[in-house]
Amino acid sequence: MRPTPLPSPRLTVLLLGLACCGAGLPRVPASCPQYEFAHELPPVSDEPHLVLNADHVELEQSGVSRLSGSVTISQGGREFSAPQLEYRDADRRLHIDSRSLFRDSELVVESQSADFDLNRQTGVFNETRYTLIPLTARGAAQRIAVERAGRAQLDEVSYTTCAPSSEAWILRADRIELDRNTGMGVSRNSTLWFQGVPILYLPYFRFPLDDQRHTGFLFPTVGELHNTGFDVREPFYLNLAPNYDDTLVPRYMSRRGFQIGNRFRYLTEDAEGSLYSEYLNHDEETGFQRSYVDFEHHGLLTPRLGLQAEYGAVSDRAYFEDLGGNIDLAATSFLPQGAKLTYQAPTAYTVSALVEGYQPINSALQSTENPYQRLPQIRIDAVTKNRYLDTRAGLSGEFTNFVRSDAIEGQRIVAQPYLRWEQDHAAWFAAGQVDLSYTAYNLTDAGGLARRPQRSLPLYSLEGGLHFERITAAGRLQTLEPHLFYLYVPYHNQDALPLFDSGEPDFDFPDLFARNRYTGEDRISDAHQLTSALTTRLIDPASGLVRLSASFGEIYRLRAPRVDLPGFNMPSAGSSDFITRFDYQFNAAWDAAAEAAWTPQFDRITRDAVALRYRQPDGGLAPRQFDLAYRYRDGLLEQTDLSFATPVSSHWRLASRLRYSLRDSRALESFAGVEYQTCCWAIRTTWHRYLTNSRGDFNNGVYFQLELKGLSRLGTGFQQLLPAADPFAPIQGRRGNSLSSMLP
Repeated sequence: MRPTPLPSPRLTVLLLGLACCGAGLPRVPASCPQYEFAHELPPVSDEPHLVLNADHVELEQSGVSRLSGSVTISQGGREFSAPQLEYRDADRRLHIDSRSLFRDSELVVESQSADFDLNRQTGVFNETRYTLIPLTARGAAQRIAVERAGRAQLDEVSYTTCAPSSEAWILRADRIELDRNTGMGVSRNSTLWFQGVPILYLPYFRFPLDDQRHTGFLFPTVGELHNTGFDVREPFYLNLAPNYDDTLVPRYMSRRGFQIGNRFRYLTEDAEGSLYSEYLNHDEETGFQRSYVDFEHHGLLTPRLGLQAEYGAVSDRAYFEDLGGNIDLAATSFLPQGAKLTYQAPTAYTVSALVEGYQPINSALQSTENPYQRLPQIRIDAVTKNRYLDTRAGLSGEFTNFVRSDAIEGQRIVAQPYLRWEQDHAAWFAAGQVDLSYTAYNLTDAGGLARRPQRSLPLYSLEGGLHFERITAAGRLQTLEPHLFYLYVPYHNQDALPLFDSGEPDFDFPDLFARNRYTGEDRISDAHQLTSALTTRLIDPASGLVRLSASFGEIYRLRAPRVDLPGFNMPSAGSSDFITRFDYQFNAAWDAAAEAAWTPQFDRITRDAVALRYRQPDGGLAPRQFDLAYRYRDGLLEQTDLSFATPVSSHWRLASRLRYSLRDSRALESFAGVEYQTCCWAIRTTWHRYLTNSRGDFNNGVYFQLELKGLSRLGTGFQQLLPAADPFAPIQGRRGNSLSSMLP
């Protein structure tokens, strides 16, 4: 008997396709233990040659071999086993007329009879039960027919990830046809049962067998919102080409009507982007047409020339408040509209051209609060490639045309040449810079200002620091980095200059080393000041974990600055606010962060933010998490953020979040969720209330989610309403450069 290859692993791959029953659906792993048909059998041999074992062998003149008594046929990690079987050498056909097992590392199939043509690698299993080991899933089929071409047909088939003693959910179909070549399957007369109740019937649907993108329906999302009523979306995904696709999103809102949404995405070798739009022909609440469009593009036109573009627009300012259902967009004041070209010559110069505008969408803002449009802005940044005496020369230049209705408009030119000297060594570093900033305007509708004001200012800075390292008694590496920074800018009266883009940012740790305490170019603050700062880190050498990071610093003003901005307080001479930042990783589960600004003149804290976070390292089915944060700004806000998710039994989990303004004595956002979860399914319900605008209007919603593990999720859960779940992401860096971003 010549060695003959066993059937290819296509049977395994095709049956694994049963684990996904919709286009692009997430496969959520289940954890129910499945009965292993082959649990008493030894592991399958990886021997590449065909290996036959039997207690008895009978050979006939017709070429039929009868093997009996613990028969196994194995090759390359796949195996048939049966009490007896027949093998016909003339056409290399295998016939099994008793209970048998086919198994490999991913699949076990038990059948009552089987026929295989080992030449063509085609065959039939009858009256089968199967287990998909990677997905801990199981099922049954009256008949499984496998073809060498990568096709299979399953009749009267079922699929579930529940334990053998349970059928909490099960998918049944009259016939499923699988085609590995196209990567698609077809199911006919399919019914999804949950707790013995049919919840979904589809006479015909197609689904993917692999991780590739395929056209088809995605599962819907369902909710009940105060502003929209009963709210359901049914996305349809279109795989148009390998590098672009489209998702059509029909949406029905019982209080608003029928809306159509669409998201188009594209990806090329040099660019990527998306276009999203929504259209509601007739809002039953307002009687108007309502729409939203959002476009983004990032790419290269040449190896050195890049293009960024974004455009957002809505039909009316209340769009997101009424229809958005998105907290971030509901809190947005402006939608950006613009494009930017950037040409970069590495280590030499960068030139950018920007066209930028905005659509205001915050109904509480007045027109005078709108930002200026830049039509256009052209900027150049250049520096010499080589150093001479550790010194480089550079230039920053800018031309901007500022446009805004009912306001002073005009053009601004900025030219700022500089010389920078640098030294950087293992134990110390030093740097110095001298700038000459020249600014000129050409104004229209000057409003009492000179039409062509100008300003010339020198800027001088010098800085240096040391690097210290030591090994602590606990074997950890501790660093200590003192840093001094001196800045001198002479006073120049700038009251005759317009205000296009200048403002005063929050005084944060990086601002200790800023060369201008204002943003923009319209105001350059005079300065005669010295910054001192100290940073220390404690590093665990075994894990590389930064256990502790702490920074302290302040500015000592030798002279009080005189250049001011309307509406902002002027700092006095002497010490500035004392700024401190602190991060500590207690262990793999707990970490904390704090940030504060203390004003020595008034002996009080003017800004403060603290946070404590817990993430269960091994969450299992119902992971625990806890977040507590507090943020304070003197005279502006005082907010807390408390959230948790915790199991209360082996199946139940509770989750909640409250963002509360202590200054206004009201909740900004709150939600409460409850989850019931087993090893193969989960159900969640969430109540959510959040502030939609500065007028104090709230939106209320109720959301439901049914998760069938190994299949997909239907509806919207509460996990996305909780803070970030990554236990290794530092608190201060989750959504911004400071801890204050934890409380939007």
